[in-house]
Amino acid sequence: MLPTSRIRQLASATLSAALLAGGALLAPAAQAQQADYSQIEADPAIWHLSDADSDVYVFGTFHILPPSLEWLTPEIRDLLASADTLYLEADVHSAESQALLQQLVMQHGLNPQGVTLSSQLSESANAALAELAPTIGFAPAMLEPMRPWLAQVMLAVGQMQALGLDPNSGAETRLLAQVQGTSTQMGYFETPAEQIGFLAGMPDDVQAQAFEQGLEDLAELPQMLELLVTAWAMGDMDVLDREINTSMRDEAPEAYQVMIVGRNENWIPQIAEIMDGEGTVFIAVGAAHLPGEHGVIQLLREAGFEVSRQ
Repeated sequence: MLPTSRIRQLASATLSAALLAGGALLAPAAQAQQADYSQIEADPAIWHLSDADSDVYVFGTFHILPPSLEWLTPEIRDLLASADTLYLEADVHSAESQALLQQLVMQHGLNPQGVTLSSQLSESANAALAELAPTIGFAPAMLEPMRPWLAQVMLAVGQMQALGLDPNSGAETRLLAQVQGTSTQMGYFETPAEQIGFLAGMPDDVQAQAFEQGLEDLAELPQMLELLVTAWAMGDMDVLDREINTSMRDEAPEAYQVMIVGRNENWIPQIAEIMDGEGTVFIAVGAAHLPGEHGVIQLLREAGFEVSRQ
């Protein structure tokens, strides 16, 4: 199963990908052996619920993807073109939100004066960081001003970029490009400040512990990312549920409650309100939020909605 700290890295990918794409964070370029996804015949998962005057499509996204993966199928293009509104987790791509995110990162992602990242880590973790960081394209000194959560995001996304994944190829970025210049309205379930809060709100000692665990996990990230990206592209929600949700629930139940369950539960009344309206809505949220007993699809069914897989 996917280790807990790597879960946090992937769970934070929507925010970190947006930060990188918008320049709020700068990850150095590094190269590693990259998987070839060009031969995958993608069929990502989509669900549908409707009533007399509403059609809502729920699509699970992957926030940072390889450019070689062509996942934007004719079906997705057609559904998106028919949508009156596109709903995402949060507005983290607009110029206004990028400016706000930069402020929030400065406020919540940097250590107080006189505190460094290395001062919060064990001697063995600092040694491991000194060995690992350059292979991803970082000098450890670049990370010293950062709180552990931000340093972990930078290392994780730097590793993903080294493996050929690109924030500008992420699902949300491409969906936004599809509706740019059209009459499609935008809606959001959360704010950028809330998304920063999910990461920065962890106590520093918990962040440091997660960071140290994450150093060990990064070595296995190449194989795990290929598994997860392929599963997402093929719509294999069982793999995503097992490797992300089950692992996180078993190893870090408090984080699972905050990052997955609580957010999913908050989205259900918002989706119910969407259903009370009229028109066609395309909802795109991280794929890990959809499957499983605490997933959005199951929660919608428990709320009385009939939800079918497309």
